[in-house]
Amino acid sequence: MSGEQNTGTTRSASAPRVKRPTWKDPRLALGAVLVVASVVGTVYLVRELNHTTEVYVAGANITLGEELSTQNLRTENVKLGESGVQYLEANPELITNARANTFIGAGEFIPNDSITHNELGSRRPINIDLPADLTPAITPGSFVDVWIAQREKGGSAYGVPEQLASMVEVSARVARAGGLVNQNGTNLELLVEPDHLEPLLQALANESRIIVIYNPAGTQQ
Repeated sequence: MSGEQNTGTTRSASAPRVKRPTWKDPRLALGAVLVVASVVGTVYLVRELNHTTEVYVAGANITLGEELSTQNLRTENVKLGESGVQYLEANPELITNARANTFIGAGEFIPNDSITHNELGSRRPINIDLPADLTPAITPGSFVDVWIAQREKGGSAYGVPEQLASMVEVSARVARAGGLVNQNGTNLELLVEPDHLEPLLQALANESRIIVIYNPAGTQQ
């Protein structure tokens, strides 16, 4: 009798065994997914923080009309973030037959809007001051028609405007500070053909009124 009682006591005291988790356990699978997602996210974040863009940099001063080449450019890997799209990517195809349409100082990045693939030829850059409310459509690389209203003798009035030239390319646009009279303005650099150069210079010397009108046909060239 005592033997049978001991056996029963042993059986009642034994605890159920705890099963070890397996890959089929949904809790273990979920934990693994969270760990992997955390590692991937960290790697992506570090990669983005260290991401660089290879762009062209002016190796020397580049003047208006100068052709871009490996002689006056060098490349750099820089962290520009979203602003990187504004600068010329280091790609030989992008500088084929490309020229500077404004002055670019040594060591500066090359803005995309500072180059042109049009032939400058015999055109010469002329700077003119215009009102500040100039249409924003007039940007480097766009084209304008130029009109001149001659100043009448002995007065401040102007004559009827006459067209001087059509389809004149704009090579640079810079906002101008107010100065002594506290009037803001815009300075445009125009690429002028030789036969229009003299009358435009005369208009500037005589303080004639120079009017530029955006010509949308230039975007189709």
